[in-house]
Amino acid sequence: MKRFLFYIFILIFFSLISCKKNSSDDTTPPVITLIGSPDVNHQKGTPYTDEGATALDNIDGDITSKIVVSNLVDVNIEGTYYVTYNVADNAGNDAVEVRRKVDVMEM
Repeated sequence: MKRFLFYIFILIFFSLISCKKNSSDDTTPPVITLIGSPDVNHQKGTPYTDEGATALDNIDGDITSKIVVSNLVDVNIEGTYYVTYNVADNAGNDAVEVRRKVDVMEM
């Protein structure tokens, strides 16, 4: 019986010391960084290609591929538009939304 309890103790001990950090311990949100300028003046009637953004998380690393982009720029109508970027890490922490202002105008 003592030997059995000893093996159980060893099993529990090694299980505890080999555990990775639990993702529920991750409370730090990822950070989104714009590529290029946060303010863009764009020629009306010409195609608009956004420069994008990157996202880094302290646990998950590069999560740029998980960024959700909302780009409602209408290049045929003058006005101010916003391209928004959002992302969450594997623990569910949401980054602070980042926006790029796009002014469509005759130039």
